[in-house]
This record gives sequence, structure tokens and C-alpha cells, in this order.
Amino acid sequence: MQTDIASISTKGQFVIPRPFRDILKLSAGTKMVIMCDGKHLLLKPISRPDAKEYKAVIDGVNALAKKVAAAKAKGGCK
Repeated sequence: MQTDIASISTKGQFVIPRPFRDILKLSAGTKMVIMCDGKHLLLKPISRPDAKEYKAVIDGVNALAKKVAAAKAKGGCK
């Protein structure tokens, strides 16, 4: 485990030291979720959704919509 020190600016900002950014492959603009239990902070990068996975979900929804429409046309769903 690595340890380092960061200072908080007057605007409440702090810099994640380069070794940590490198380990986690963080770059400018990376979105982070931050959680606090009253004593500790946890930062976790939010990964971008995979376009192929997103497309698969959309394709599945579209296929389901077609099945529902076909069932309605046959009088099976109301």
C-alpha cells in the first residue's frame, strides 16, 4: 500500500498524487464518487459505460418492445 500527503486548498480542492493517478489510470476529467462515514473518505473512480454493453441493453429493450407489440396485435396483452 502506498502513502502520501495532500493539502486542501481554500476552495476545498486537493490533488491526488501522481503515483495514485498512475496506479488507477486517472486523468483530467475522471469522475469520482466520494463517500464519508464521518471519519473516513473513500474516493472511487466512476468508469465509463462500455458502448457495446449499452448497445446490447438497448437492443434487448427494443426486441422486448417488438414482442409486446406483436402480442398486443394478436390480442394476447392488454
